[in-house]
Amino acid sequence: MEFHIEKLSAWCGNLHTSQQWQQWALGEITYQDEDELPALKQIPAMQRRRLSRFAKLTMQCVLDVTTEASIDESNHIPCVFSSRHGDLHKTSKLIEDVAQKQDLSPTHFGLSVHNAVAGLYSIFSKNKQPMTATSAGEDTFLMALVDGYAKLESQKLDRILVVYTDEIVPEKYTPYVPDTEKTISVALILTRQKSHHNVTINFTSQQNKNIETEFQALSFLSFLYGKEQHINVNSTRYQWKLTKL
Repeated sequence: MEFHIEKLSAWCGNLHTSQQWQQWALGEITYQDEDELPALKQIPAMQRRRLSRFAKLTMQCVLDVTTEASIDESNHIPCVFSSRHGDLHKTSKLIEDVAQKQDLSPTHFGLSVHNAVAGLYSIFSKNKQPMTATSAGEDTFLMALVDGYAKLESQKLDRILVVYTDEIVPEKYTPYVPDTEKTISVALILTRQKSHHNVTINFTSQQNKNIETEFQALSFLSFLYGKEQHINVNSTRYQWKLTKL
């Protein structure tokens, strides 16, 4: 599968710009955990106040790539939104409220589901194109790219937006996830024409529960902005092979 990336935006810790990601991939700067959130001044304050950290990071990256690509109401774009855990901090609070027999907020529930941010983006941008929300465990990031590629090719689209966001899980869930996971959001516009970043991705099934898995989003960004021409990314279910064109 050949992937042509027209635009990319990613936010993780102190890494926000393409220059910072390239410096990090080349070992010129180090990753640091930071709680800084994007200002999102293009979103009205009343709407912005309702957004969780998860939603703010997602919207920042989505608006970065769609604004740069001059996407407006006359040129909207289909979307794939993806997340392994979703807005788990909001969901976890709802579960605690249920356990304590507290009343649940319909608004909080509505904003906790996997497709909530897709809906928020659709409302804000008036984008009425098809949107899907997907989750595939530890393979979520790369499977979202596969989903985007499949839609792009099968529907003969010009472009498609693929988005991935996850946060470090609440403390009570940390024993169940790898400690390599970070709070990150990535938005990419894939095209059918060769572009700035061009990559082939292939994957084969494997069943190895003892394998040391990788945090795919960071592995992908390190590869994309770094010097390596080929990498393998392993999960318990698949081996992924990435090559730059």
